[in-house]
Amino acid sequence: MPETTTALDPSHPGSPTLLDSTRAAEPLGDTDGRADVLLVANTYPSDQALYRNAFLHRRVRAYLEAGIDVEVYYLHPPVTESYRYVFDGVRVTVGGPTHYEERIAHHRYRAILVHFANEHMIRPVVEHQPETPVIVWVHGFEAEAWHRRWFNFTDGSTQIREALAKKDDYHVAQLRLMGWLMSTTELDVRVVHVSDWFRRTIVEPDTGMPTRRPYVIPNIVDGDFFPYREKETDDRLHVLSIRPFASHKYANDQTVAAILELSTRPFFDRLRFTLRGEGPMFAETVSPLRNLPTVSVEEGFLRQDEIAALHASHGIFLAPTRFDSQGVSMCEAMASGLVPVSTAIAAIPEFVEDRESGLLAAPEDPVGLADRIEMLYYNTELFHRLSAAAARRVRDQCGAEATVGREIEMIGRTR
Repeated sequence: MPETTTALDPSHPGSPTLLDSTRAAEPLGDTDGRADVLLVANTYPSDQALYRNAFLHRRVRAYLEAGIDVEVYYLHPPVTESYRYVFDGVRVTVGGPTHYEERIAHHRYRAILVHFANEHMIRPVVEHQPETPVIVWVHGFEAEAWHRRWFNFTDGSTQIREALAKKDDYHVAQLRLMGWLMSTTELDVRVVHVSDWFRRTIVEPDTGMPTRRPYVIPNIVDGDFFPYREKETDDRLHVLSIRPFASHKYANDQTVAAILELSTRPFFDRLRFTLRGEGPMFAETVSPLRNLPTVSVEEGFLRQDEIAALHASHGIFLAPTRFDSQGVSMCEAMASGLVPVSTAIAAIPEFVEDRESGLLAAPEDPVGLADRIEMLYYNTELFHRLSAAAARRVRDQCGAEATVGREIEMIGRTR
């Protein structure tokens, strides 16, 4: 493809650096049966990888059920020969930037939906379909300054060096792109933030741009899949933690410290703890708990039906954090009626009101987490009240009508 000019001027402080667009394009293949709406993402579930951006699949299924003709493009730069598959009724194409650009150049969509926006996804739209409405979801790392995940720098200098190496190239260009998307009038762009805290405190300060057309729509929590059943009083004795162990973000070390603190208290033998998760930090993090007979520790991914089953047999969800734009696993537990015990930090207070729909400890305070579990142990009325309130709160804020229902309306307005 010959070099082209574009509305995104790389010399302008609000524009991203452009990719080299001189490579030869791959053959597009047939265009029959193309959908009306395209969702492009950095990954998507398949039969071999059920967990990759599973929250996107729940959205797409809802769109299809609402009558929106949507297909998915999984834009994966290493792929040189594009291919297609169908996952749970959703048509998915996997391809690299060249094939994706050919797709955008040759097929007009009514709307393009973008998750984890990057330059590969946006530049072809600017060059070939600048009149097409674009909806961009801002989830997390793609709109954060390099230092936001400081908690991953605590293990030594390697992580700091890796972050600094990307500080002046990847992060500068990516934040410039996100700032341009949020503020431009050259595209018909709507920007969806998963929480207002994330928009106000992270995205807009880090990009240096206000959101011209902001929407705040959390990720969906399926209350049908995670049904609320009134908890028994003894359920407060069963504490559950389901977390990734790939980052200090999830504060699993605080979960361990809180359990160890509780082990010094007289009622500890009545409590039962279940810890599930997977990641390179799992074994080392949970090792102090291995000899406690009331603690069940098991590494591995869980299917959603397995998570729902664990919800049904527990009453408290222990989920401290250091940085969350929403906390989806916590919200799913709330839908099932578990009382969340988490941290008053980041977006968590936007989804859990302390002593109204859960209990929040101060940041970096495992003793405070233990105190709140003790509070639920001795105050059964509080446990039952918070359990019912948590289920109501998350359905009002993150249920289908409040999330994908609003997204479906937004897509419908692009006609």
